[in-house]
Amino acid sequence: MNNKYWLIFLVIFITACGGGGGGSSYNSSSSSSSSSSSTPSITNLNPTNACKKAWYTSMPEALSSNTVFNNYSFFWQQTSFENMPVCENYYESTTAIISTGGVSWKTYVNELIEYSKNTLGQIVPVNVFILGANPQNSVTASEKATYNTDFATVQAPLSNYSNALANYDGFPIESAGGGYSHESAPNGADIQIPQSLVWGQSGFANNDEQIQQSLKIIAHEYFHVYQNSIKFYNESAKTISLPKAWFSNPSLIDSPTIPAYFPWYIEEGGAEFGGIVLSAKYAFTKGISTNPTQQFEDHFGIAFDYFAGDAGRSLEDFNLTGNIGYSAGVSALLYLWSVDERNFNAAMSKYYTAWQEAELVRSGNGWQDAFEDVFWKNGTEYYTLSEFVTEFNTWIRSDTKSNLWNVIAKTSDEIMHADVIPTTVNTPNSTSKTIAVQAAAKVVGAGTGNRYFIDGVQQKTLVVKAGQTYKFSYPSAHPFKFSTTANGTHGGGSEFTTDVTVNSGTNEITITMPNSSSVTTLYYYCSAHSGMGGTILIKDQTASSGISGLGEGGLGGGGGSGY
Repeated sequence: MNNKYWLIFLVIFITACGGGGGGSSYNSSSSSSSSSSSTPSITNLNPTNACKKAWYTSMPEALSSNTVFNNYSFFWQQTSFENMPVCENYYESTTAIISTGGVSWKTYVNELIEYSKNTLGQIVPVNVFILGANPQNSVTASEKATYNTDFATVQAPLSNYSNALANYDGFPIESAGGGYSHESAPNGADIQIPQSLVWGQSGFANNDEQIQQSLKIIAHEYFHVYQNSIKFYNESAKTISLPKAWFSNPSLIDSPTIPAYFPWYIEEGGAEFGGIVLSAKYAFTKGISTNPTQQFEDHFGIAFDYFAGDAGRSLEDFNLTGNIGYSAGVSALLYLWSVDERNFNAAMSKYYTAWQEAELVRSGNGWQDAFEDVFWKNGTEYYTLSEFVTEFNTWIRSDTKSNLWNVIAKTSDEIMHADVIPTTVNTPNSTSKTIAVQAAAKVVGAGTGNRYFIDGVQQKTLVVKAGQTYKFSYPSAHPFKFSTTANGTHGGGSEFTTDVTVNSGTNEITITMPNSSSVTTLYYYCSAHSGMGGTILIKDQTASSGISGLGEGGLGGGGGSGY
């Protein structure tokens, strides 16, 4: 890598941080169990799910509680996946958003976030704050005040809302950031993207390098929203469940020795890992030149040099903080992926979804117990976190940099076509999008012949909502069908036809998904050719009927861009 490239990579790598779960504390009154029938009425302040607007100015009472969590059902939880707001709020009084390679960064931001949502899913509203000022010190007083007020409106600690609106000052924005905090949970998540610190930097070797690195940062921040919201989501109860101890003892969040929710090398390393994966997948669908393998190798090089510099250094050095933790975490997750293919989805989704259950069983230890529940060390056993750390520390010093990289390296095709399987809905229904199914030659995996591709991913796993209707378009030479058996009629099964409508004239097929209590998995397949299809997971993702603090404001759907 040339020196110019290295410099800009290092700058971006350091400024791409973000997360969730911290911030100023407030006192929650909801430490005891309550029911919706006895909950005081709180009016929904944002019934249309508008951008830059709060749903709550005080913390509602919990719907219920257990020994560890207060469980909430917020107004916006009855919004469908498709309509869960992603608000892109632009601030351009000082400087307009620029283009790179003839494409506006407004387009890149919008498309990449949409792609990330349709890959990982989205369970909370998101306000994205995009500051055009470049340099930042050129921002006008009016633009600064507007930005600060908008951000404080949806992210201020609820107990001091008025003061936050009057006094919040987030300038200068020192890095791109994103996340979902337990304190601001009623009002959703945020992402901050300053043009000056992302695509507005100088020093890129060319447009391709600028696009690749900047897309990665944006995807990194969306991943923070995902990992820090899904950890609070109770999939069985459909609640947002927040640890009671964090409100009564805020020092637990900022412990000098113990991670509150994830080790830093997984929170930041995981977001960097996920950001590279998501941005590569998106770029592939748009024909944008990227090299995710090189991005991973750059991180591994940084980590290798760090560990080689001192025999006493450990992955645990980055349990709580440290810029090298980004690269150490990426390298650790790549190593886990090389150990077992299933660890890719553990890194992309399962670790974060396992946190709540693990935390409930052993409060204060979810960060390590969740790891031990999802990361495989061989075909039948899981790692303990301590044995993995020891194994990784030994491995990364066991051979030359190039030899070790060859052990964990993944090709760009393997990265772009790795199947991400979230635990919540990630597929828009037919009122929002017709799902385009393409057929092309196999890229990764065993066998020959054609495969179905969805969103650019070979044989993508879809996660859908029970009772929802979905429409698929497909190539005429490859009739698209459903079955309860893998590979359908080629696998000894039969075609599933309940609530299925075929329009052969337009090569479209529509299905209303069955109730998840009767069918949890369907398989899509080509009736003319074996081995082309993939899996559809059916989820019941309806929010609890007892909406916390439901008042006369009602519920709304939608979203859109705030400008």
